[in-house]
Amino acid sequence: MAEMAPGQPWKRTDIILLVALLGVVVWITGDVLLLVFAGILLAIGLHGLAASLVRYAPLSRGWALSVVCAVLAVLLSVVVWSVVPQVLGQLDDLWERMTAFVVQLLETLERSEWASSLASESQDQGQMADAAGAAVRQAAWAGLAVIGALGSAIVLLAIALFGAARPSLYCNVFLALLPAAQRPKLAGALEETARALRWWFLGQLVSMLLLGVSVSLGLMIIGVDLWLSLGVLTAVLTFIPYLGPVIAGIPILIIAFAEGYQTGLIVLVFYLIIQNVEGNVLVPMIQQKAVNLAPALLIAGQVLMGTLFGSLGLIMAAPLAVVIMVLVKKLYLEGRAEETYSEDH
Repeated sequence: MAEMAPGQPWKRTDIILLVALLGVVVWITGDVLLLVFAGILLAIGLHGLAASLVRYAPLSRGWALSVVCAVLAVLLSVVVWSVVPQVLGQLDDLWERMTAFVVQLLETLERSEWASSLASESQDQGQMADAAGAAVRQAAWAGLAVIGALGSAIVLLAIALFGAARPSLYCNVFLALLPAAQRPKLAGALEETARALRWWFLGQLVSMLLLGVSVSLGLMIIGVDLWLSLGVLTAVLTFIPYLGPVIAGIPILIIAFAEGYQTGLIVLVFYLIIQNVEGNVLVPMIQQKAVNLAPALLIAGQVLMGTLFGSLGLIMAAPLAVVIMVLVKKLYLEGRAEETYSEDH
């Protein structure tokens, strides 16, 4: 039996401790890291649009990025000015109808003995709570959440704009920290990762637009009153692959069944058809240019990231999976294939 070289157990212990320390650091600073990653993702998207504009127009990269940002700002302003007021007006009605549906469902459940006993216990506990104190705490948390969201949005835009303006600067700084022999290989992996994220980001935007428009038009034709707000909600949640459209379907079906069982069944069939088209046509087209993500692994990653880091982790789980898949392919699998080929020859 071969003897273990002196110091080898210590090396293994150092590696285990280093991995554990990195895991703790990632867990503690997870929200910040995900925000930075979101900024990088947006920077890659802006840089891709600017690079496409440079190919077809006699503009420098800086002017192309300025034009892209200006066009996006105008489009966003038009959407906010024309669509958002209607959506906000319908959201109140949407919340009232969903609340009424849930109340009606609870009243139906309360007719059973076990449900009524649970309801009575929860009512007794609710009466013991201090309503005024709870309202003050909720208002304080809401104010802090708004301030935090504004701060995060500013940081996100700053990272995206500076990263899109000079992406090579930040890549060169990162590569300078690595051994010279590994820089070309990692540079190619980073370039491939950026390309995959660019196509994934573009594919998700196309999927969001098509699914949001089709759901809005379909609900309008069927006769659902809140078709605009439900369509916008579907478009936003479609950015989260697989789980997002399922979450968006919950309020759609609640509103549809609240208007009548026949309307609910028609909307259910319509939404299932839309989801099948999105899952069997749009998603494969997106993955053809980006990376083929296994649905079960992606959903498991989304649940894990959502549990650890909340809504931001759930949103960033899919692009993070794209990064991991590309880096594993470029740095590990292709390296193993090259080693196997060299050993055979």
